[in-house]
Amino acid sequence: MRASIAITLVGLLGCGDDGGSPAVDASTQTTTRTVTGTTSDIGLSGRTPLAGVTVEAYQEGGTTPVATTTSAADGTYSLTITTEGVLDGYLLGRIAGKKDTYLYPAGPLTADIDNATILMLTQGLFDTASTLAQGGQTPGMGFIGVQVYTPANTAVAGVTLSSSPAGTVRYNGSNGLPTANGTMTLADGLGYIFNVAPGEVTISATGGGMTFKSHEVNARADQVTTTLITP
Repeated sequence: MRASIAITLVGLLGCGDDGGSPAVDASTQTTTRTVTGTTSDIGLSGRTPLAGVTVEAYQEGGTTPVATTTSAADGTYSLTITTEGVLDGYLLGRIAGKKDTYLYPAGPLTADIDNATILMLTQGLFDTASTLAQGGQTPGMGFIGVQVYTPANTAVAGVTLSSSPAGTVRYNGSNGLPTANGTMTLADGLGYIFNVAPGEVTISATGGGMTFKSHEVNARADQVTTTLITP
């Protein structure tokens, strides 16, 4: 499960005063953001581009996607998202034979996003990862994969993760695979939270010589949630 988890999705507009005219309400302003990235098939030996993945952008709590596309033969995709005001949401990757993957941002973003990687894996590989990490994953519970990054998009080692409600936190070992023996992120900046209660989960991180921002994700039962955490 070696991967880089890059996220999207919030377009923010400020209010302004046009020479004494009434201030413009940001919630009614139309903004367009472009999100590009790759959908990848995850294996124990690494990842390969995966074509034919349906990629959708959603407003949190919404049931209708605000943008939809399908990844190309080389796994690349591009979404153009037009919304009024703030889009506070996530990407969803879906393809037959793989677990759904939800991709959450670290916080509000105000520009186009590239390199947003959506990681797809089979139930069998997920079960293997839980076994390797002794994650104790049980049916009906959530799972969150976390990538710790600097603002310059560099992975951070030496970081300890936690969640509320609590789950079973694990990290990669020196072989690049999940292990029960790790105590913090290595150079890949990856961590995993197994067997966490589905619903709103607050992700926090400490260490690495930085102060990281905690944020919430919605962990879905029996699916894969991924997120980025940054200073």
